[in-house]
Amino acid sequence: MSVLSILLVLAVLIVIALAVYALYLHMQLRKQEQRREAQLEELKQEADKQRDRINKSIQVIAAAMGGDQMTLTEGAMRLSVLLQSLGLSEQELEPYSSLIKLAEATAHIPILEDWKKLSTKQKLAFDKQRAELEAQYEDLVLDSSKKLLNKTF
Repeated sequence: MSVLSILLVLAVLIVIALAVYALYLHMQLRKQEQRREAQLEELKQEADKQRDRINKSIQVIAAAMGGDQMTLTEGAMRLSVLLQSLGLSEQELEPYSSLIKLAEATAHIPILEDWKKLSTKQKLAFDKQRAELEAQYEDLVLDSSKKLLNKTF
């Protein structure tokens, strides 16, 4: 065998080895893409489940507000957070802006443990503020909560 033949055989073996390696890398890439697609699908399903939970919560709270089962302030705060968590545009949030406005207007009022720490006089003052704000926004907030009934985002 001549040197040229040996070099030619060696070149062919190198090309074959590189082709096999390229095929191996291609298969690894395909597996990685399939795993990524599966993860994306799983994330999408989780996001859909979360969105369903939020929509159900919105329905329950909106119905409770209409049935006087919670204060307008509490309902507005809860609905405001839920609506904003959906990532809706300003235009989509517009019909429910009164909920957000009431929530913002009453955001300074302490809740939970902070409320318990207040004196009776402070609690009465905050209750008075809350009642005045609720009276100011009542019609708009109730209208917004009615619009939310049977609405899915």
